[in-house]
Amino acid sequence: MTLALVNGRILTLDPARPHATSVLVTEGTIAALDTPPPRGAEVVDLRGRLVLPGVNDSHLHACAYGLSRPPYCLDVARDSIAAITAQVGQAVRRAAPGAWIRGIGWNPGSLAEARMPAKEDLDAVAPDNPVLLQDFSGHATWVNTRVMEAAGAQGDGVFHHGDQDLVQRLVPPPEGGLRAVLREVVTGLNRLGITSFTEPGLGPGGAASFGGGMGPDVLAAYADLAGDGTLTARVSVLGLPSPMSGASVADTLAWLAAPPGLGDVDPRVLRLTGVKVFADGIPPSETAWMREPYPGGGHGALCVRGGSDGERVAELAEILRLVHVAGWQAGVHVVGSRGVDAVAEALAAIARDHPRPDARHYVIHGQYASEQALATLGGLGYGINLQPVLQRLESGTTRALFGDEAAEREWPARSALAAGVHTACSSDAPVTSPDWRPGVAALLARTGEGVTLEEALRAYTTAGAWQDFAETWKGTIAPGKAADLFVSAATAPEELTDAPVELTVFAGRMVHVS
Repeated sequence: MTLALVNGRILTLDPARPHATSVLVTEGTIAALDTPPPRGAEVVDLRGRLVLPGVNDSHLHACAYGLSRPPYCLDVARDSIAAITAQVGQAVRRAAPGAWIRGIGWNPGSLAEARMPAKEDLDAVAPDNPVLLQDFSGHATWVNTRVMEAAGAQGDGVFHHGDQDLVQRLVPPPEGGLRAVLREVVTGLNRLGITSFTEPGLGPGGAASFGGGMGPDVLAAYADLAGDGTLTARVSVLGLPSPMSGASVADTLAWLAAPPGLGDVDPRVLRLTGVKVFADGIPPSETAWMREPYPGGGHGALCVRGGSDGERVAELAEILRLVHVAGWQAGVHVVGSRGVDAVAEALAAIARDHPRPDARHYVIHGQYASEQALATLGGLGYGINLQPVLQRLESGTTRALFGDEAAEREWPARSALAAGVHTACSSDAPVTSPDWRPGVAALLARTGEGVTLEEALRAYTTAGAWQDFAETWKGTIAPGKAADLFVSAATAPEELTDAPVELTVFAGRMVHVS
């Protein structure tokens, strides 16, 4: 099929030819710009609307996002324990006896009671139904006594990081299977103009995370969809050998010895690119490894195996070395200032001792990355993956923990670009919505660490293509590139963040039409 989009404003994001008025698509590839449509082409009159490359959400837990929405899950992003338990109580009254009640979205830094929740809060409204509520970040899970008893666990009902596995592993699989969840999610992503995304961590380390949404079975479901041609987005995957805490050399060696196969699928549709490593935690739970002390004392720590800071740094460095020398990309979840420094220093030492062209390792989040760490990453030609909406959501927490100056410097988009770091932006869904438009708006609204509109759009398109080792064939609108693009209702660039997506094209096919 030949598709011609005419009479529009094409923002190609290709420096060699930034603008066009029409684009011609043939057999899944961009054939030409500013060329009259041939006879027999399907013609779409854009009427002055904007066309951009398909959005590449470079850090999106798509399966976890699907399992964190109705009908599988409640949205418990409420401002108090009382409001959450009232919502759970309503769900219990509608549920069958003994049925699971799942939810996601509570934020320990935003509860009016100014305390952590406990199992007793849920027991009061759900004495007989198992209740499991994950926090907004995926780093804490709150359960009632029914779940505690089923898990054979002790404690206050709140589990952090890898300890969540004790209770998350009990969540029953979704009705209809993972393929149905993924199909629904990808259809929704297409409505947002998203044609590529990175699933950042699928493997044995995620088998009990997000109700199974990060486990090895998810990768198999993606492979099934890619194999039968029904996967309407390009998916890059990071393997996950270890859980959110306790990453180890042993787990890494086991994964590297037998990485999962994908079968006979198009690598431009589904590809395993690297390994996800959890290096530290998050600030609200005071588990990000900081140089600055937390108000309650302590600095957090790395969450890899080891009994001391020195042992944990050595374990992390060896994990990264193993990934590097095996030829994989490392995507490292690290947030705290001291943690980012440790990762950057380890990567620099590994690159010096084991030279390897174009490894494309990157830091995930890097919320408190120092200028030195950014300079190191930029010098290595490596990347950082930022979540602008999270910056907006967490700036109040940062101010409370570390003061105004830290809040101004966190999530350092401008500084990263200035240091030559490949800077991609993403949603981290289900932590935030996969809608890229609030992310672009958040980047534009910042002072100090803000960026231009073109830089923001590149962070959601071309930078993700670089992270995917795919910038030669996707990420811009240019002849020979994959025909992945979207049409916005906007007729001027400054309208993009408020305008709906009206048409999405994936591999030359219209996969969303409003």
